[in-house]
Amino acid sequence: MQPTSFGDLFYTQALHLTKEFQNTLTILNNAKKKASPLRIGFSASILDSLNHIEASIWHWNQLHPEALIEISNETDYVCEEKVAKGDLDAAFSIGPISIPGLQTHFLMEESIYVLLPIHHPLSSKEVLYLSDLCEEPLITPNIKNKGYSSLKRAFEKKGYLPHIAFSSSNPQTHFRFVEKNMGISLCPEHWLLFLNDTVHLKAIMLADSEKRKIYLIYNKCSSANPFIKRFLKESVF
Repeated sequence: MQPTSFGDLFYTQALHLTKEFQNTLTILNNAKKKASPLRIGFSASILDSLNHIEASIWHWNQLHPEALIEISNETDYVCEEKVAKGDLDAAFSIGPISIPGLQTHFLMEESIYVLLPIHHPLSSKEVLYLSDLCEEPLITPNIKNKGYSSLKRAFEKKGYLPHIAFSSSNPQTHFRFVEKNMGISLCPEHWLLFLNDTVHLKAIMLADSEKRKIYLIYNKCSSANPFIKRFLKESVF
């Protein structure tokens, strides 16, 4: 079989097209290897509060498989500092956001609950107030997190001096200490999901405390990572 003159012409052009296609793939692969990862920070327990967040990030990554996502866990304050300095492209953190210039996108809020033994004198109340807790030994979120600062600020606004006995960011530590009558816990609402079948504890909403607000934060002035604008625009949280 002999190719026609049109066949010879097509074959010659096809060789050029194939070579250009392979060159394009090589360029794209090299660019992918050199691309900076999309660096996202999470402050303590954010993933438990935003239980849908993993699915949203996974979906975005399916749309942009060339983007490597690097996850880091930090305290609220460290998340803010790293976003401001450009060490993180974005972060999920607790408000209020204290560093000027950071852009915020409000995601959700949750109430603060008081966790106490079922036979505690306060357990018969429908809701509790800061004034009810002034004489109680308290177990609060970790002192390095905003949950601690928020609760302390709430007491101070009312003119109360809280008796903070322990601080921890581990829900199980709170549950065990309360069960052993070592104090009563002040915890975010989503921690109640970890109570399981614990029948010796009761959770009551703290009515006059600031709610725990969660934000996605980023630095509007930072454009070093080409993926960050797409992530902020296309992600659904």
